[in-house]
Amino acid sequence: MVTKSGGRLISSIEQFDQEVLKNKGGSDENPLDPNLPVLVLFSAPWCGPCRLTNPVVKEIMKQYQNKIEVVEISTDDLPEVASDAGVLSIPTIQLYYDGKVMDTIVGCVAKNVLARSVDKVLEDLGLLEESV
Repeated sequence: MVTKSGGRLISSIEQFDQEVLKNKGGSDENPLDPNLPVLVLFSAPWCGPCRLTNPVVKEIMKQYQNKIEVVEISTDDLPEVASDAGVLSIPTIQLYYDGKVMDTIVGCVAKNVLARSVDKVLEDLGLLEESV
């Protein structure tokens, strides 16, 4: 299921464990690329700042198409996943690679702030293509 942020909804602890932490890709009909970092948006439907974050994440998803995967977790539905990830407030965005958190952003941020974070992770992983 696609969320308002444009990412895929993580709907179970097992799905988070398999797709984000163990990096085993997604479902058969919509696989995640295990070679790409995963941007995880922790949010809730009632959260105003989360609603403001959705279009920013959607723009980043388009900008970094084929460079990152994007998933969303409702903290109302999966509070234990949020707790285990160290999420104390929402929205929180975490960038994972190979099961490890590479960066965390808390709160509603501008597109350029999130883009810098994604660039840094891609650069650290040697996946950022330099523009000429």
